[in-house]
Amino acid sequence: MIRMAHMITDSDTVAVYQSTAWHGLAVPLAEYPSPTEARDIVAPWDALASTDILITLPNGDAVSTDEFKVIVRSDNGAVLGMHSQKYSPVSVAEFFDLAYEFGSADVVKVDSAGTLKGGKTLFCSLKGDTVEIGSRGDTTTGYLLLAQGFDGTMPLRGDVASIRTVCNNTLTMNHLDSKCGFSIRHTRKMGDRMESVRRSIQAWKMGFDASIVKANELAFAPVRSRADVQEYFLRSLESIYGALPSPTTTDKREQTTLAWAATSLAEMGEFWNNEEAQYGANWWTAANAVTAYLQHSSEATRLGANSEARVFADLYGAQAERKGVAIHLAQSYALA
Repeated sequence: MIRMAHMITDSDTVAVYQSTAWHGLAVPLAEYPSPTEARDIVAPWDALASTDILITLPNGDAVSTDEFKVIVRSDNGAVLGMHSQKYSPVSVAEFFDLAYEFGSADVVKVDSAGTLKGGKTLFCSLKGDTVEIGSRGDTTTGYLLLAQGFDGTMPLRGDVASIRTVCNNTLTMNHLDSKCGFSIRHTRKMGDRMESVRRSIQAWKMGFDASIVKANELAFAPVRSRADVQEYFLRSLESIYGALPSPTTTDKREQTTLAWAATSLAEMGEFWNNEEAQYGANWWTAANAVTAYLQHSSEATRLGANSEARVFADLYGAQAERKGVAIHLAQSYALA
């Protein structure tokens, strides 16, 4: 297995609507495929669970046990994970069938789908409505993201996310406290819980609508002064990366950190300047200056911010946590 870019290997396939993605490795899709068509493109195999394991000891003896099971790719035999007998995977076919709960077959639009880490992680993104935040043309598109890991690192989960048109900035809606996703471990009771998963998917738009209300609360909360914005930028940086050294420090490493912080704050200011005139001096604009910096600036990666594939880091990794910190801090300013 050859690792080509972050978590993408030569046995993985990632497909994206009209794009090869930032890494250039995705299959560009001319049209939005159905979930079934997407599965045929990115994962035309299944994850099979063994009934027992045969272990070869260093002396050559073989020991068999039925206390554990391995999950194996049906096409190339690659081991995707080893688990206790309680582990119950959701098949690849059933995973993509869940996407049809989003709507009828002619309505469901798969925006991107793929596998990572040699098939250990499976994801599918479904495109929803585009709505306006505020009253000055700042649009965002809703997405329902389904994902699961066969290696035990991720349960079956669904998250509502939004992507701002102006800056391609990705935010999970739980940053705005919509509480509209789900996360279910792969246990023996997985089959019994699938109906509740389907209901959660069907209700995704309620969560998206609730999140838009939260976003609009920020968009209609005016920023009183540029000093407040600058203070917010500084507090965001320290909340995410830790307290900055004293400005009078003589330690070279601390001076380097201060120089990085100055550059980072300046970049946040540029994001603010680029959008404030068009979208207004409000806390939605301020929050997006920070989250856009986190997603798009090379400075944001210098302290180890983005070691995961970007397609997942903005939603499930450390990058998602950082964006949540920035959004919640902006909400505290908006309510002050």
